[in-house]
Amino acid sequence: MYSTTTPKDAINDLKSSANTVRNEATKAANDVASDVKDAAKSTTDKVKQLFSTTSSEISHAADTVSEQIHNKPVQSTLIALGAGFILGALFRR
Repeated sequence: MYSTTTPKDAINDLKSSANTVRNEATKAANDVASDVKDAAKSTTDKVKQLFSTTSSEISHAADTVSEQIHNKPVQSTLIALGAGFILGALFRR
């Protein structure tokens, strides 16, 4: 019932175990890096799409406001004066 493992065999077993652990850790790190890269790409794509949509909506709103100012200059001026008066009163406090 004595073990026939020599010190050299024990060292080789430890080296083999260390290599296995290192390989598994490297694989796990690569998997995590890949997942992070995929998440970053997905987030970037969503932000670009949101920016594009927002930019289009702002451009459309600016065109609409410009058209209304051009079609109704007196009404637009009175609205601007009223808004300026209200903002002035709020900021004065």
